[in-house]
Amino acid sequence: MTVAVATTRVSASMVLAIIDEALAKNYRTGVIGIRGVPDRATAVDLQHQGQTVRVRAAESALAAREMLGEHRDGDWLVIVTDRDDDDLGAGILAHFVWQRLRSPDPWEAVRARFAAAGIDPALTSRPDNRELATALVAATPAAGWPAAPAGVLTRTHALGAVAATHLNFDTDTADVLGVLRWSIAARSVAALGALRRSVGDLLADTTLDWIAQRAGSAAGPIRALLSRGELADVVPLGLVLRLLTNDRYDPPTTHQAQLALVRLEPRWGDYSPTPAALAALGQAADALLSDLIHDRRADDDVARCLDRADAILTQIQAEPLARHSELLAGGLRARFVALADGLRRAVTTPGRAGDTDTVEKAWAALRAHRLAATTPFRGPFEAAVRLVRWLAEVESAPDTPADTPALGLLARRYLDSAAWADAAINDAFGGVDDPSLSGALHAVVTAAQQRRRAQERQFARALASAPAPAGRGVPAGAGTVWYVEELLPGCVIPLARKAPVLLLVLDGMSAAVATEILSDATGRLGWLEAALPGAGPLQRTAALAVLPSVTEVSRASLLSGRLTRGQQSEEHHGYAEVTAKGGKIVARLFHKKAVDTTAAGWSVSPDVGGAIDDIELPLVTVILNTIDDALDRSDPAGTVWTADAVKHLEPLLARAAAAGRTVVVTADHGHIVERRQGTQRSHPQISSARSRPATAPVQDDEIEVSGPRVLTADHRAVLAVDETLRYGPLKAGYHGGASAAEVVVPVAVLVPDESRNQAGLELLPPQEPTWWWLTSAAVPPTPTVPPAPKAATAKNQGGRQTGPTLFDHAPFEQNLFDQAPEVTKQPTTTLGRSVVTSPVYKAQRKISGRLIVTDDQIAGIIDALAGATANRLAPTPAAQALGVAQTRLRGALTQVQQLLNVEGYAVLAAEPATGTVMLDVKLLTEQFEVPS
Repeated sequence: MTVAVATTRVSASMVLAIIDEALAKNYRTGVIGIRGVPDRATAVDLQHQGQTVRVRAAESALAAREMLGEHRDGDWLVIVTDRDDDDLGAGILAHFVWQRLRSPDPWEAVRARFAAAGIDPALTSRPDNRELATALVAATPAAGWPAAPAGVLTRTHALGAVAATHLNFDTDTADVLGVLRWSIAARSVAALGALRRSVGDLLADTTLDWIAQRAGSAAGPIRALLSRGELADVVPLGLVLRLLTNDRYDPPTTHQAQLALVRLEPRWGDYSPTPAALAALGQAADALLSDLIHDRRADDDVARCLDRADAILTQIQAEPLARHSELLAGGLRARFVALADGLRRAVTTPGRAGDTDTVEKAWAALRAHRLAATTPFRGPFEAAVRLVRWLAEVESAPDTPADTPALGLLARRYLDSAAWADAAINDAFGGVDDPSLSGALHAVVTAAQQRRRAQERQFARALASAPAPAGRGVPAGAGTVWYVEELLPGCVIPLARKAPVLLLVLDGMSAAVATEILSDATGRLGWLEAALPGAGPLQRTAALAVLPSVTEVSRASLLSGRLTRGQQSEEHHGYAEVTAKGGKIVARLFHKKAVDTTAAGWSVSPDVGGAIDDIELPLVTVILNTIDDALDRSDPAGTVWTADAVKHLEPLLARAAAAGRTVVVTADHGHIVERRQGTQRSHPQISSARSRPATAPVQDDEIEVSGPRVLTADHRAVLAVDETLRYGPLKAGYHGGASAAEVVVPVAVLVPDESRNQAGLELLPPQEPTWWWLTSAAVPPTPTVPPAPKAATAKNQGGRQTGPTLFDHAPFEQNLFDQAPEVTKQPTTTLGRSVVTSPVYKAQRKISGRLIVTDDQIAGIIDALAGATANRLAPTPAAQALGVAQTRLRGALTQVQQLLNVEGYAVLAAEPATGTVMLDVKLLTEQFEVPS
């Protein structure tokens, strides 16, 4: 009688496992009988280790006997049948390896595959354990499974091997962050799908459950999501939960978050997560994305998570909560909206012009967002915040002598502050592509332009009516604003006698453009800025262009060391005369053609480079025309003016650094930019786009000037003042007018490092105005500019003047290295001043020995920190507040700590990683017994 016995289905992996067992017993070929379901689908030919394995299903003993003929020597024949041994008979069994039917044990195959002596009951005690074992065998990779440690196959080892091999899971970082990082990788979803298709859902789901358990307290919600096939939503949903489980909301917001949690309940299926588990997932997701957002390799994964999280917030009607997120794009936008509202109110609401607290809080909240550093919206809005601070400045009584001419102080005010405002206007003017935000930028820029227009008209009136000074420039408090024609003989040549100099004349460089170029040179390129004696206390030097402020007169006068006009030939002649005959030094001048003529492979013309390398040559002068050329055919306002944006500048600086040359960077004149807001007022015989003959009546947006420094035929001209006025055709920018942006020329001195400061110049602190970095609360009052003397009034705003003026030029002989007299300032009562006048501080001074840092510097850094957000300053504004070069900040702070950190208490500290300086105001007031 034919008897069928209870059997199981036989998989290809189980067949191959028995083949491997036979091979391990030194069988090289043969017939193997396996007890199993003789399913016709089982019949298949397999390739295994270079041999063919023919699997056939035999539903009867006769069928089994017939199949024996299919065996080929060197290959394997596997017969799967549900007949018992008696039915098959000894004749058939004799052909089988082991002379009997094998009953496949999947766990035995698993044990062999993992080279284990035993198996953890946690694997074998499951109701579906045989199916799991079969899947483990089927999932065996070509290289085999890793051997079980200590000979025992544990659940962790088996499932961890599956996770690592098939799902790309990093078992070395198997914690909650590792689980979340794996879940957001695009390849993880594809790998999971491939595992399901190859071995079925059981092993895939069991492995996912093991992975979820690695997540600790967040395991429950993660397991629920993985079981529902929502692998890609684990981290996005975690980011949403970070918002919904925040315990610091006010009652209305808390209620909104609770409603959103209810709407999420269907996502968990039959699982009911605890609040602690949801919060744990939220915190982990936030921590992961906060770290990955700085990893450029993870950009796609991060963007996908953030977009999906915003979509989930919309689905559960919780978009308003996004404003509390420091990661989601919705939170960033909400913060931009809040900042835009604060900016708009600060410049349009009556009585709010000096109230920037709302703006500063909104700006601090925006900067705290993790995406704020990379969004293209940041630049325009940072510029707008700076402009609001600048607009909030309160101008108080002047700190200068009553007889100081207004022009010098106005020129200094432009170089030290308004030029930076012009740079910020350029940055904000470009705007953003968002109508709801653009209006705020427009309001701030409009307000800033109105103030700048008023300042420029004030400067122009002072320019036209200033009395003739007795010197090489205009007195400005404790320093001097030079005439541009006096820079070479009175400034550069004396410096070249002390150290080899490279003079770079950037044609058309305004003080606003110089702020960017010099910041790049002293930041990215590592140059140190130094002070020229006579410029004023710790200040960059300024000069006044010849009028009209055009290249033909101003550059020719600069290079000739005297008032003249002409082209390159006249400049070469005048330069040779002033250097060789007047200055008694050897010097070389290179114009654009000589600089551009470079051999293939050379970034600097060999002739120019050789001159710079020759340190026996005291002075080398190079003219660079990139900025002036941009006024014709480019976008000077939209250009980011770094050193590499000016053709040849960066390699010239590198060559100068290698030679150890001191570099003087200046210009012949500045410029204004075309913003499509002005009009053309045509006149016959204009001398430039911003200057015309003094014939037609002078209007409010013009000024008439006269004198020897006005190099027209009759030494008279009418110059445009407002940036909206031009006399010539439309271009990208203009010069020739009477605005400070065109007339005030920056003069900066750079040294390669402290050891190669051969002239012994004092290093300057960062030149950014205080409002550039600090909140308005930390900005000291700016002195009011005194009016020009009454004796030289102009007709209406720009009428014709009589009597001696600034441009009735008078020579004088003041040596560059004679220091100007100091102006004593009456200190006001501030927290810093209270500290340095306290008995405790005076006692600290006595026991601290000789320190270079002064009481004024101590008071300055205290006041700056006390007014800064969170009483913290980045290194640049900290160096500025202390009045030291940034390279000397660390040493200066050490001395400040000796005085302020009484008995070792950390009143003032600096973060080692970032250099951020921090002040504990409460501890300061307690230690020094002063009111806060």
